[in-house]
Amino acid sequence: MKTVITWLWLLPLPLTFLLELATGSSLLLVIAELFALATALPILVRIQSRASGGRSPSIRLLPLAALALLLALVPVGLASTLSLTVMWLSLVTVVMLSRWFVTRTQMLMLVLLCVGNIVEPCLMGWDDGLAFAFGASTVIVVSLSLGLLLRMIDRSLVERHATAVEAERRRMATELHDLVAHEVTGIVVLSQAAGRSEDVRVLSTALAKIEESGTRGLEQIRSLVSSTSNATGPRSPIASGAQALIDRVNGFGAQDTIRLDITDTVAEAVPSTLWPVLDRVLAEALTNIRRHAGTGVPVTVRVSTTASARPGDPSRYDVVLTVVNGPGSGGIGSGSGTGLQGLRARVDHLGGDLFAGPAQDSGWVLEARIPLAPTGKA
Repeated sequence: MKTVITWLWLLPLPLTFLLELATGSSLLLVIAELFALATALPILVRIQSRASGGRSPSIRLLPLAALALLLALVPVGLASTLSLTVMWLSLVTVVMLSRWFVTRTQMLMLVLLCVGNIVEPCLMGWDDGLAFAFGASTVIVVSLSLGLLLRMIDRSLVERHATAVEAERRRMATELHDLVAHEVTGIVVLSQAAGRSEDVRVLSTALAKIEESGTRGLEQIRSLVSSTSNATGPRSPIASGAQALIDRVNGFGAQDTIRLDITDTVAEAVPSTLWPVLDRVLAEALTNIRRHAGTGVPVTVRVSTTASARPGDPSRYDVVLTVVNGPGSGGIGSGSGTGLQGLRARVDHLGGDLFAGPAQDSGWVLEARIPLAPTGKA
């Protein structure tokens, strides 16, 4: 239907030409109309065909169409009459030029074509000429407005497409970071530990865990790629309850260095839509601990619910995830900050707050506070 609508401008042409032949138009008028149909019409059809096919229109040919119509106005003026066919082709050209003009030449031809179609009716005489010139100026303004409106819509679509591409790129970067950074950091830490140990059992255990982490990371990447090509599939593994946090803690490292504090009452109070965000906050916090503090540092993970600290909102209750680690000997180095930026965006989207900074005992604390009734979607 959309393609059919874009070609409707062709329908008046045979009607106007046959009407003027039937009313006994002069030879000059017929010559002008045949010249316009033979020169300008093929250019307009070609441009419309490319635009309808999703290709870039050959706008460099538009000034030639405008020039042909200006030349066709000469015999029309000499005949002291109007040509509906030339006028209609001129209006279509004005719409296309005002929509796609780029160069000064194209703009100049647009101005000349508009002026020519307004001045030409004045040659019919003082009384009738002014009336027809006023009518011509009205339809010219309408054509210019339509072309500029289409130009604005085209730019808006380009900007929306660029914004969508950038948003998708950022989403992919965030998804990839969330899925892989934790596993890769663990692999690096295990590799460093294995390189410093000569115990065969330690080496064997480290290599087994490295293989497990690498396999999980590879599966997660494949899942991400698969879900990108299939919009109906899940984008990434989704946490659905407190067990996801328990598994995350159990997979972090030695059990004597990390402690999880969460009660069944708190777990039941947290909506299922918030667990994926809490899981990603925890994964990022543990990844940063390994990266910056190293291994063997004491870590406490606490999940609680509390009344909101925001003034003027006494009815709001938040779920608070706090990850605190003590000072360490140093990890594999600093990160890019992408993870915290992505987490802050997720938490802000849900109406929450994210804090990351030094703890009182020279360690580090990361705290996410999210409303139990979030304002957005996870």
